[in-house]
Amino acid sequence: MKIIELKNSDIFGATSSSLCLAHCVLTPLLFLSPIWWWSSLNILFISVSFIAVYNSVKKTSRKIMKPLLWIGFSLLTLSIVNEEFHFLHVPEVLNYSAAAFLAGLHIYNLKYCQCDDEECCAPKN
Repeated sequence: MKIIELKNSDIFGATSSSLCLAHCVLTPLLFLSPIWWWSSLNILFISVSFIAVYNSVKKTSRKIMKPLLWIGFSLLTLSIVNEEFHFLHVPEVLNYSAAAFLAGLHIYNLKYCQCDDEECCAPKN
């Protein structure tokens, strides 16, 4: 099975993480009128984030970005799962921070860690 190949996975990931953050912020406001599909967006955010991180990790020019992106994805996933099933009581700011952290990593990777050719990634002597 081939994972979707994205030309600009960092823009895709940063947008997805930012939308996830907005979703988290708006959720308390929507408790007044329950909307069943609103909580199902969590699965969509996890799926989209996985695809974006997977593709960004393949294309990044800095080795440190690979584990950081996976850590960011893991934090976001754990935050979403915990929010859904209430395993631990976690302050809301930590949930927002996970999405903001992953969005920030994608933006940093887009700006500073992209290579169009082999020479930009080659170690300098």
